[in-house]
Amino acid sequence: MDAIIATSVNSSLKACAAGFARSATECSSPHLRNLMAKASQDAIRRQEQLTALMEQRGWYVPPEARQEDIDQILTQLRALTAPAPVGARV
Repeated sequence: MDAIIATSVNSSLKACAAGFARSATECSSPHLRNLMAKASQDAIRRQEQLTALMEQRGWYVPPEARQEDIDQILTQLRALTAPAPVGARV
């Protein structure tokens, strides 16, 4: 039963983190945007702690990541975070 509750809370924390992050992108108030971003980071931190506990107790076994998948994601992230060329239209 504990594993089921932990899994449910874990899913809820993921949804909260995503919801707060999405809300932060839609706020026109810098103060409110910062509050939403902080709430998202707090939910991420709590989800990370809960996942670690679930792993310790054997309730969650993360799948092994293939190196080619990791490399592909890193390439995509680098492309997204690279500065735009001078004179480029966005």
